[in-house]
Amino acid sequence: MTPSPRMSVPRFTGRSAVITLGVIVAAILIFGRFIAQFLVDIAWHQALGRSDVLWGQILTRIGLFGGFFLFFVVVATINLFIADRAAPDEFPANVHPYVEQFHQVFGSRLRLVRYGGALVLAFLLALPMSSYWQSWLLFRHAQPFGSTDPQFGLDVGFYVFTLPFMSLVVDWLFVALIAVIVLTVFAHLVNGGVVFTSSWPAVRSATKAHLAVLLSILAAVKAADYWLSRYELTFGTRGFVQGATYTVVKAQIPALILLVMIGLLTAILFLVTIRTGQWRVPLVSSVLWLVMMIVGGMVYPSVVESLVVRPNQEEREAPYIARNVEATRAAMGIDEVTTKEVTFADLSADQLEADTKPFERVRLLNPSLMLSRFRIDRGEVAGLKIADLDVDRYDLGDGTEQVLVAARELDLGTVANTTWQGTHLANTRGCELVVAPVGEVTVNDRPRYRVPEVDRPELYFSPDIGGYSVVGTDVAENPCGENEPYAGTAGVPMGGLFRRAVMALAFLDYNLVGSGAINADSQLLWIKSAQDRVEKIAPFFSYDGDPYPVVVDGGVQWVIDGYTITSRYPYAQRIGGVQLSRSTGLTGDANYIRNSVKATVDAYTGEVRFYVIDPDDPIVTAWGKAFPDLLVPVAEMPAELKQHLRYPEDLFRVQTALYSKYQIAPDKFFQRTGAWSIAQAPSVDRQDAGTVGAGASPEVANTRQAFATESNVSRFHPYYTLFGGSQAVADHDERFVMLRPFVPFSTDDQRTELQAYMTASSEPDSYGELTSYVVADDPLPAGPLRVADQAESELQISSALTLLANQETGTKVKFGDMQLIPVADGLVYVRPVYVVSSDVTEYRNVIVSYNNRSVMAPRLDEALARLFSGYEASSPAVTADDGDEGTVESGDTGAPADITSVLAQADRVFAEAQDALAAGDLGAYQDAMNRVGALIDQANDLIGQPAPSDS
Repeated sequence: MTPSPRMSVPRFTGRSAVITLGVIVAAILIFGRFIAQFLVDIAWHQALGRSDVLWGQILTRIGLFGGFFLFFVVVATINLFIADRAAPDEFPANVHPYVEQFHQVFGSRLRLVRYGGALVLAFLLALPMSSYWQSWLLFRHAQPFGSTDPQFGLDVGFYVFTLPFMSLVVDWLFVALIAVIVLTVFAHLVNGGVVFTSSWPAVRSATKAHLAVLLSILAAVKAADYWLSRYELTFGTRGFVQGATYTVVKAQIPALILLVMIGLLTAILFLVTIRTGQWRVPLVSSVLWLVMMIVGGMVYPSVVESLVVRPNQEEREAPYIARNVEATRAAMGIDEVTTKEVTFADLSADQLEADTKPFERVRLLNPSLMLSRFRIDRGEVAGLKIADLDVDRYDLGDGTEQVLVAARELDLGTVANTTWQGTHLANTRGCELVVAPVGEVTVNDRPRYRVPEVDRPELYFSPDIGGYSVVGTDVAENPCGENEPYAGTAGVPMGGLFRRAVMALAFLDYNLVGSGAINADSQLLWIKSAQDRVEKIAPFFSYDGDPYPVVVDGGVQWVIDGYTITSRYPYAQRIGGVQLSRSTGLTGDANYIRNSVKATVDAYTGEVRFYVIDPDDPIVTAWGKAFPDLLVPVAEMPAELKQHLRYPEDLFRVQTALYSKYQIAPDKFFQRTGAWSIAQAPSVDRQDAGTVGAGASPEVANTRQAFATESNVSRFHPYYTLFGGSQAVADHDERFVMLRPFVPFSTDDQRTELQAYMTASSEPDSYGELTSYVVADDPLPAGPLRVADQAESELQISSALTLLANQETGTKVKFGDMQLIPVADGLVYVRPVYVVSSDVTEYRNVIVSYNNRSVMAPRLDEALARLFSGYEASSPAVTADDGDEGTVESGDTGAPADITSVLAQADRVFAEAQDALAAGDLGAYQDAMNRVGALIDQANDLIGQPAPSDS
């Protein structure tokens, strides 16, 4: 009796078992972490009450994937079924050898292979379409703009909302049909629909008919693509301006129409072959179609451009330039700018004394240059840092003042406790805001710091913070305010062991499970960056890169400007040539921009809100339809928050850059007659002896383009200021505005006279109002760059700056913003001067310029008195103390009399130094400055605080 054979069981060696186990564990971890991250994401949105946005995005993605997947599967299945039905009854013997081998390998599984291949192709083609969920939602919730394009007469909303998704679908259909054709040809091959009786394969008539139908549909789809391409040309970049210009209208669009006709004819001819069986005619038509693509799409338009347009470009392009001008003005919100003429006359001391308000708003402290000073004085605390300074306005007791605002944010790089508990449980928050009036400094040249009184000074959320924190644990948090633990509800509850294990897997951090300090009531604070939070919830808006803090209802709110942008506004110019800030949220291809949303993030709770401040914007309306509970009307914005809204700098940069070119009549546009340029920016650094101003001899760009940048010179940065409510600007009350000046356009960029300046209001009742003040003087007054060069060429100023700068010690001189001050009937320029030593900036002097004269002094009123004979100082910008009610002070406010006398003596000696400088006695000036330094050291010793150089 023979033994029965034993079943063969694979045997694993120790090494193979370990590898297999490792692969399984890795797969579980990868897939498990993906699930864990998804669950944490859901919990995060739930905590913020924004599950509607998350599930709206997910379901839209799934719907798009499912729709395109199902469509392809249905189409592919139908064609595979047709291919099977068209197969010969008996499999032919003279098929290709590869086909025979294919049958031998797969045999009865051939159908499974074909349909499996269709599923794989469906997945590969449908998966990328899920990423176009934003395009689909805008298509679904399309809104009218209320204006039409001049070429086709269609509403702008068609181009912004409808056309992108239609083009996307047509392009996808073309690719999908090619995939179906390949799959169908393969099916016919393995079914015996193609035999090889000679050197040329023989195709059965049923196979030909099937392919003819598919090729006909493919040709029709391509014809539809050409039809839609006509509309795309309305924001093309071929001509002198963007949009459908002469060559596009007279050559490209007719060529596309011809291609559409040939495509439809080719589609019909392919269908005719089903009856005739003759493929020569449709193939000839296809070749003709290809030739027309080259000739009509490239050759003919180039010939028209060269022989017809360029010899008479101004005449040929004139009507299309007019279209571009009108569209650009509307798209960029510069079609309703209020224009006012201004003239400047001579000023007297009496006029200045009667209109002092403009000088009370002068900014002595520059936000970018004073950051180092703030960091030294208020930010050098373990675990805290000041990352940015912002300009805002507050009532500090004497009316509204401009202030610099700094947030002391969390800085894990400087904490003493670097353990896991130290970085995630203990050091969880920043602490306090610090403000300082921009127009005042103390006697030791420091900002007059104040800490706003708020109920919740803790900053758990801020722009410059990352990672995660766990609050409500048994570990005490870093001190701030009354040192109370987090009491908000926007964190993710840690819950029990399973929930903590999910979080640990999501963050790959076992401590979230193993730490005994975490309890069920603890909360996970994740995505702590204010900017990241708003982008996570509403990624369909573009966001400004400069969030700023505002004190609202006893707490701190981060305000972030949200933009709706598109590059598909017909005929509007794109912003590619505009100089923007480094952190801009705007893209160079945008040709429509609206600051439609103000997003806020509560610095304590982390709650996020989106306020619609431009309800007339169709794009934000469409998103409001897509997510009905996300956007909040501006009427629901707290009144206190409205008082601190700022017009965004980058949007103003774009608008002023475009307005400088587009404020002229269309018939002047080609020659740029009457065009302006943004004023050249004076250099922040002092010009070395023997050099010329920043605007001299630039590299000139091509100025024959509609939106050329005249040179590589940096343009004047817009700045915030309080403006109006004075004799010089009496047409409206005082407003917080952004201001930027213009000079006349010149091809060599050498015009530096002041042509105009524009303001953008940030006040609640006039937010977004643009006003252009056009100078009507002849000759025009000097512009910022010329004034700066003149000031530095003054012997007394140049000598004083030379003394301030010291190459041996590394001390440098830097300048603040050049500020235009319309006062009474005249115009005065003011510019602060700083010294920088060891990367720390100190305010030192202020330069005042008027009528081709400049003086420099430590105080603004003193400089005005020297510039205007008979002017009496009234409101010094240098204060001897830091006192102010209702704020937490930066130092003692009750200095004894001997300290006050020392400070007063230092002030008098400083005045003597300036008098010596004015007289040209540099030796006396240096001696007096040495005495001033000694007196300041003496005063600091009496106060009991470190000397300025050591703080």
